[in-house]
Amino acid sequence: MSGGDRKWGVVCRLLERLVRQSRSSAVGLVVAAACGCGPSGDVVPDADIVIGPDSGLSMSSAISAPSDQADLDASVFMQRPEWTGPCMTSTGAIDVNLGNSAESFVQAAYCQINGNEPSSAVVANWANQLRTAGYVRRVDVVRSLCQQAGKACTLAYSDPWTTDAPHTETCTKKTGRDVGAVMMFFFTCPGPPNCGLDWANTHAWGMNAADAIYGSQSSPAGYYVPSNEGFWLRELLDARYAGMQFVLPNVYGYDIQPATGEAENLEAALTTIDSMGGGMKVGLFNDTWAWGRGVAPLQDPAPNLADTEAAAQTIYNVQWKPFFQQISKPHWYTVNGAPLIYFYNAGTLSPVSGASAVVARMKQLFQQDFGVTPFVDVDRGYGTAAAADAQFSWDTFGAFPSTHVDVETTTTGGLTFANSMVKWDSVGRDTPGAIATATMRIFKGPEILSQVLQATASASVLLVETWNDLGEGTGITRNYDYYENGSWLTPDAFMNVIRTSQCSN
Repeated sequence: MSGGDRKWGVVCRLLERLVRQSRSSAVGLVVAAACGCGPSGDVVPDADIVIGPDSGLSMSSAISAPSDQADLDASVFMQRPEWTGPCMTSTGAIDVNLGNSAESFVQAAYCQINGNEPSSAVVANWANQLRTAGYVRRVDVVRSLCQQAGKACTLAYSDPWTTDAPHTETCTKKTGRDVGAVMMFFFTCPGPPNCGLDWANTHAWGMNAADAIYGSQSSPAGYYVPSNEGFWLRELLDARYAGMQFVLPNVYGYDIQPATGEAENLEAALTTIDSMGGGMKVGLFNDTWAWGRGVAPLQDPAPNLADTEAAAQTIYNVQWKPFFQQISKPHWYTVNGAPLIYFYNAGTLSPVSGASAVVARMKQLFQQDFGVTPFVDVDRGYGTAAAADAQFSWDTFGAFPSTHVDVETTTTGGLTFANSMVKWDSVGRDTPGAIATATMRIFKGPEILSQVLQATASASVLLVETWNDLGEGTGITRNYDYYENGSWLTPDAFMNVIRTSQCSN
């Protein structure tokens, strides 16, 4: 291979990365045509790209120019062709995801519901709202049209993409900031309550059918569920691709007992990633919601924070200790050598005045068992906790309602910790079947995330809330039906925003 061909391969690789951030499948076709052959007309081989520990490329991503369209399709998200009909009444569920453009979508929805073409005024009205009214979602258009037709519609959400890019690339970090996210794993897919498709406005693969993207060594396909090692593997690989250094699994307590096997699957996924170049670690997000809720006997009744010793022993033995016992120390995300724990206030533990003493005692218990004192970031809902190493507010939209550059920053020990929600749409979870209005909190796109990344450029650590809470609508992970301003966002749109901010490759 000549030096010129090698340079051409590098250029094609850079173009391919640009395609990943593009919403246009046409761009993909242009790059495929350009990069299928080198300047001399010869196919550019993929054997001469140099990889290594400092290259930022894993073995599975060390490909130069794609040699044909099939190779390109495997590495980017390709949109399915535009819907063109026929216009006919659906005999089953109404597919919310038919039609790519705003106009085509309105036509497809109207046809499925009514069996005839909509007027140009109807199409123009809804298409304009989808492009200009940030709270109007595709599902709201469908439900409105169903109401107007006097029909009780059931809904379906097909996949608008013909490919699902695996994204195994590592990140060559270009900033001094670490980025992490709270990661949910309470999903019971397939099916309800928290994996019913109407429960969220955007959807992950593997929610109602096993999918290859969530496969593992033991199974070629899997569901979006923590009992599947492939769930953890894909989420962690995607987080690594996005340029994140860690995630904080949202632990209720009952969910990480050894008998569930969920922490074991997480540890296995982290070990697999070690063999793929490493780069991902975990801390603990101690969610206190389940205490006293009747969810699991070991968490009833809720401990009394006024009884420091009893409360500390109970919370520590149900949440902190079993989590860190099952995750090996090399996989812990640490702050100056101290494992990171966020202690959340869900309103289930009281009195809040006792929280500081309980946290202090739990830190002592951790030190006795693991030989290191954790770094504990405590929810401001517990007041000013003297035992806290830092403090945070969960709902930054509520904390900073006027700016929507929703970042809370605290400084401790020369380190700056920032946390932020960057997205929200909980209508499906909180008011099932409702049509969104302008008074509802809905932020669909990546604009806030971009602002937050810019505002926290000098922070030591940024925690995004969250990676994948589908029902709350705060998730930024791989979803197949992000839709904003009248067009599809690629499933990795939010991931690419972080990667651009964090990574040089």
